[in-house]
Amino acid sequence: MAAQHGPPKECPDVDSLMRMASDSTRLSDFGDPARRKPLETYVTALRQDSWRGMNDRSRLEAVEYIVYHLSTRLKLIADRKQYPKIAEERIERPIIIIGPPRSGSTLLHTLLAQDQDNRAPEHWLCFEPSPPPALGPPTEERLDRTHKRMMAMFDLVPDVFVTHPYMIEEGSGALAECGSDILNMVFTCQELWVFYGAESYRRYLLEADHTTAMRFHHDFLQHAQWGAQSKRWALKGSDYLLWLGEAAAQYPDAMFVWTHRDLAQQLGSLASVQSTLRGLTGYPVTSEDRKSIARRAIDHQHDSFKKGMRSRDLLGEGRFLDVSYHDVMADPVRAVERIYDHFGLTVSDVHADSIRSWVHNNSQTKHGAHRHSPEEFGMEASAINRQFSEYVDRLGFGFGIRPEQRD
Repeated sequence: MAAQHGPPKECPDVDSLMRMASDSTRLSDFGDPARRKPLETYVTALRQDSWRGMNDRSRLEAVEYIVYHLSTRLKLIADRKQYPKIAEERIERPIIIIGPPRSGSTLLHTLLAQDQDNRAPEHWLCFEPSPPPALGPPTEERLDRTHKRMMAMFDLVPDVFVTHPYMIEEGSGALAECGSDILNMVFTCQELWVFYGAESYRRYLLEADHTTAMRFHHDFLQHAQWGAQSKRWALKGSDYLLWLGEAAAQYPDAMFVWTHRDLAQQLGSLASVQSTLRGLTGYPVTSEDRKSIARRAIDHQHDSFKKGMRSRDLLGEGRFLDVSYHDVMADPVRAVERIYDHFGLTVSDVHADSIRSWVHNNSQTKHGAHRHSPEEFGMEASAINRQFSEYVDRLGFGFGIRPEQRD
């Protein structure tokens, strides 16, 4: 990455950022020109909505984030040219968990990854995908670079490890998300809105056509799969509801699993996590800030549900299975068996034993309990229930928001 000489006072424009990435890699092909649009939208939002509310360290981190992922994309394109057989890889029948954040999707993803017939992307692969894994296992240096980049960002928000304990346990080997770890390379993920609160970028995520981003996602899976043993991808992303139609078009045989959780727990946890992550601006998050962030998080969740349900109507119920977080917690093996039964798959004895072993060795509160309540964010139960009535009545297993719920 091109060196920064102190924190930038002004947010660089898109051309400058792309030039920095090219200078650092000595590469110039960023792939499909349509991929420029989400970057332009994000940078414009950052400049207009967020930049003044960030401190110097946060601004530097934001610029380095963009340049790093642009540089990674340049390397992926170069690899694809050097190894043209990457483009011949077929991505067939992926299992894709599309539940919202804090709905148990990470837990379920981990349980699916215990199946030896499944492949799930890991953080190191998303941070350091080049050269292709087919050329050899990742070196210690490669894994160490991934770990350092992960820790550099979260050093600003150390409390995040209570809500994401797998980052401590697995480090660079932790399972990755399709949005925040793959589609961030084309600047199409709600994580970027969560970090800095750029409203115009949020509207872009809700309203734009994300076909180009999903094509990049497909290219990335081909890159990761090339030369490896044939396995089924097990994927998850808390922002799939924003591009469900585009994902279904890219993967017409995908098996979609929509995770659900009691809204009091899910929205309270979501508001808490997003309030914590807003610390990436470099400034303390006050109690009033937390309430404002929570309100925006809830509104965004509602808009995401609405968009996801409309896409589901168009795609048909046969593409989906709904899974309750509470059922997964009560009987993890049975929850996975239900998914496999629905899609004509079989849970092997080895897979079932691996699930039991993993659950036994991984307590949710191993690194501290994530405590929160809807009340601390100014949530009013009846108002939330009215706002989410369509979702709760149709897909939410009857779980409305109730006062004084805690994890």
